[in-house]
Amino acid sequence: MKVNQKVIGLAAAMLGLLPGAAWASNNKICFEGEAPSQLVSPLKKVLPGYNKLYSGRGYLEIPWDRNKTKGLGSATYRIKVDKPGLYYLWARTFWQNGCGNSIAVKVNGQAPVILGEDGTYDHWHWVGGTARVKLNAGVNTFVIQNRETGVRVDQVFLCESADYAPTGIRKITQ
Repeated sequence: MKVNQKVIGLAAAMLGLLPGAAWASNNKICFEGEAPSQLVSPLKKVLPGYNKLYSGRGYLEIPWDRNKTKGLGSATYRIKVDKPGLYYLWARTFWQNGCGNSIAVKVNGQAPVILGEDGTYDHWHWVGGTARVKLNAGVNTFVIQNRETGVRVDQVFLCESADYAPTGIRKITQ
């Protein structure tokens, strides 16, 4: 019987049987949309109380208003990071209608990253996973900007692995 040495080597490395082999790190960070340190109208915290559809007591909302306030307002978050590096950015969102299906997120003053632009309306879902942001050790600043109205944000999630995609409601780490 022919044995594939590459497969055996990979399996041994994954099980930690080879010297120096280790699991790839996948630090995960998650914070609540309704818990900004600073909030500029028209963005608002909606706190209807605990519900199985979203995490915590509520969510951040950019109210739908026929685009009269499009581009105005923001929500700022200060997040402590132990391990610096490049992280994949995700947001758990709810698009109220076809007029708004994206958010802009600025991290540490970098150019805004656009998340969303999908056609999943009227229920909570995760968007992102393609944008990477550089996080520093210590406190990092995230700013969700009003790009489109009719948008809700439940959670923001970051991880180091391109192969990891969040599902459902995540455990809050911040």
